[in-house]
Amino acid sequence: MVLELSLGDIRGWFVADCFIMGLCWGGIRIQGDVTRAEVELLARCMTLKSALAGIPIGGAKLGLAAEPDKIDKKYVTNKIVEVLWEFLGYGHYIPGTDMGFTEDDLKYLHYLVGKNAGISLHTGGGPFSPTGLAVAESLHASVEALTDYTGMKDAETVVIEGFGNMGSAAAYVLNKRGYTIRAVSNKFYTLYSVGGLDIERLLLLKNIHGEHCLKKYAEQSNDSKLLPPHNVSHIEADIFVPGTRPLTVLKRPSSRIIAPIANYPVSISKAIELEQNGVKVIPDIISNAGGAIASALVILEKEFSKILLTVAKMTRHNMLKVLENSNKSGKTPVEVSYHLAFNRISILRRTGPLGLLGYLDQWAAVGGTSIFSDLFKSLKNLIYLKET
Repeated sequence: MVLELSLGDIRGWFVADCFIMGLCWGGIRIQGDVTRAEVELLARCMTLKSALAGIPIGGAKLGLAAEPDKIDKKYVTNKIVEVLWEFLGYGHYIPGTDMGFTEDDLKYLHYLVGKNAGISLHTGGGPFSPTGLAVAESLHASVEALTDYTGMKDAETVVIEGFGNMGSAAAYVLNKRGYTIRAVSNKFYTLYSVGGLDIERLLLLKNIHGEHCLKKYAEQSNDSKLLPPHNVSHIEADIFVPGTRPLTVLKRPSSRIIAPIANYPVSISKAIELEQNGVKVIPDIISNAGGAIASALVILEKEFSKILLTVAKMTRHNMLKVLENSNKSGKTPVEVSYHLAFNRISILRRTGPLGLLGYLDQWAAVGGTSIFSDLFKSLKNLIYLKET
């Protein structure tokens, strides 16, 4: 379902890729160059990553073609609630943050919606958004699963495209776990150091200077240099992390592994081509699914540290399952993961609520019977509250 929106001078699109049990979820993206095609693609990605993680909620996306720093966010958020009340007010659409729509914006939206807001796709505080940390956790777990399975134990260096909420959290987590971050990029520059960037110092500069942190770092460092933003994928490293927009990987990067935190940066056909040329491509619906998995666990009001542990377990479980199927079938991991996700959706659509137990079986595998039964009951209650 696609609704074209007109919010004053702003054009936008609300896409509900599918409703599962009457529910869909996904972030709100505000970018000047966003298109209907991109919004539809992002909504589909949300459906697939949720399905693969055993979360019976459909994917959605709201995209507005506007520069986020040049609009009245409160006015726009009021208009969003007004035109989408049928979906927001009655709990059919669970919104979240995305590019141009922050945690504070989401809190204001929930304030407007009131008691019917339902669960939040993103919650929290601290120096990093919980979503960013959860995605970084799934990124790390997927890379570790791949290197364990393939024996690529020497994968130690990383370049990251994008240094916003997701990219900065990924840099922080990977750096803490022993990886060397050789380069990061934003819309202005790629910051590069062959020996590795001082991520703690870069994050401090980001807190002070925002998007200008890469330039400030280079001015203060003799062992780093600035390059054009598109050069990030040309820098030699073991792992390339695409972290901005869909379909950005058009050529082979100078890396052995592609591990996305962006949605669908590598098309299925390009993934097949890259795999044939020796580049391992981790499916984006696994490596960036941490936010969706964590959001499902928010329903249970679990401690965030425990949520991250489950994110890691679920990601590793899914990645190893996909790698094993890939090895047996001869298909790439990206092909296998998308097939498994579509198959899960098909089964749930045929069986309805009766199929929920089977849909959530992998939660039992990674979290034990307690988390499985608690999540099952909570989802049933969420569906009941939506309908009453």
